Amino acid sequence: MSRKVDLIRRLSLTLIFGVLLNFMMTAQVTIDESPAVKQALDKYTMLNKQKSTVNAWRIQVVTTNDRREMERAITKLDQKYPHLKYHWKHASPYYQLKVGAFEEKSDLQNLLITLKQDFSSAIPVKDEIEKTELLN
Repeated sequence: MSRKVDLIRRLSLTLIFGVLLNFMMTAQVTIDESPAVKQALDKYTMLNKQKSTVNAWRIQVVTTNDRREMERAITKLDQKYPHLKYHWKHASPYYQLKVGAFEEKSDLQNLLITLKQDFSSAIPVKDEIEKTELLN
């Protein structure tokens, strides 16, 4: 008799679990957001689509106040790493030579290690980067 009761209990629990699982899988969640939240999200989305740059990472190869030193670094960079695109900027009194475009800092580590063999002062820096540059 206890075997029948045990079997009935197991079947009942299995049936209840199955019904609950089926209910959970077919249940729908409705999010009721306030108009102010919707308006803020819409504005954020619109502004993000309009912005063509993101705050991402580059490797700063050289920082110097001597333009000739920066030009020598560009020549060396062109000779040893012709595939790398570089950017230079004069932020008085310094010239900054940067390479790469990386969304995450961890993505630049291998290149940084390689560049440090020729440019010991190379460091990762945050920069405003065109979104299209990150895709290339």
